[in-house]
Amino acid sequence: MKPLIPFVALLFVLLTGCSEPPVFQADVPIAEGAWDRAFKPKFTFTIDDAASKHDVFIDVRHNGDYPFNGLFVFVDLEGPGGRTARDTVECLLADATGKWYGKGQGFVFADRYQAHVLYKLGNRFPATGEYTITLEQAMRTEKLPGVLDVGISVMRSRP
Repeated sequence: MKPLIPFVALLFVLLTGCSEPPVFQADVPIAEGAWDRAFKPKFTFTIDDAASKHDVFIDVRHNGDYPFNGLFVFVDLEGPGGRTARDTVECLLADATGKWYGKGQGFVFADRYQAHVLYKLGNRFPATGEYTITLEQAMRTEKLPGVLDVGISVMRSRP
């Protein structure tokens, strides 16, 4: 009976520690590490269950050359039937002292940071079908240095 207890405990940890994979996740690289205002990456994904709630994140990977503590982004959402919405989202990337939020990445490149910024929490998409999110940098500069790539993550909300 005793050999069964560690096995059951391990099974419990594995089952409770596993999270559901994203509904959608994609990133695009930013040319030359400077996000030009004219570059507006699009991300298209499918929602199969309109009854479920979803969390939507904006993913930003940047380095220490990024000159600001935040990033404003225009987010355009287009859904089935031609429904559209536009939001302005502030992505806080550093605190008031300049310490970067997010996770540092890389052994050699310790100055690369990945920020996973919440855009929508518990969002219900109004219909099943194909959705497209377009990101546009909304800062007061034409080329935004230090941005390496941007992306979108769509996850099922946890109860």
